[in-house]
Formats: sequence, C-alpha cells, structure tokens
Amino acid sequence: MGIRVDILTPQGDSGQAFNPTVMLSSIVSGYTYKIQGYSAVVAQIDAPIDAAAAGTITLQCSQDGCTFYNFPAGAITYTATGVQAAVNVEGLVFIRYQVTATSGTVEYMLTVCGVANV
Repeated sequence: MGIRVDILTPQGDSGQAFNPTVMLSSIVSGYTYKIQGYSAVVAQIDAPIDAAAAGTITLQCSQDGCTFYNFPAGAITYTATGVQAAVNVEGLVFIRYQVTATSGTVEYMLTVCGVANV
C-alpha cells in the first residue's frame, strides 16, 4: 500500500473552484475543502513578512458542507505560520479553515494537501 498527496482546491458556496493557494483574512474568513476519500490533510500557513497583527485559524469539519463544527476530539487551532501537523479526516466529507480571531487586519496564505491511501 502506498500514499498519494494532492494539493486540494477550495470550493465556494456554489461549488466553484478557487486557486489552490488562497488568502485568508478577517474579510475572507474561511475556505471549504471537499476531503472525502482522504485519510489526512496537511496545511501550510504563510503570512506576509510585514504582518502587523496576529490571529487564529480554526480547522472545522462537516458532513453536509453547510454546518461546521469543531473536530470530535476538540478544537484544532493554528496561531503560527509554517507546515502544520497532519490531521486525521477519515470519514469526513468537508473541512473548513476559518480565521476566528484577529487583532487588526492580517492576511494568511493557505495551501492544503490531502493524503490518500492507495
């Protein structure tokens, strides 16, 4: 058995696809990814060098793509940039990365990869 890693493309409310690397901010607060069939996701979070404010990004899950909740094991939050630890998403259909707290206007660049067992 091997693994396959794909860069995932976020989806809009009507299913339209966006660029794989997206900008999150207090204005565009979240992006949804369809992750059905993947066993884990890994995110890379980057911020502009001159970012003057700090924030928190929360990873949430959903089965219907409309209502999002914290993961059953508890809230998953990120407060630092870089490549984040893999998160188990087996049995889930959608995830959303959302800016949940900022102190000012800060933008994050987000790239998400899905890990599939093949």
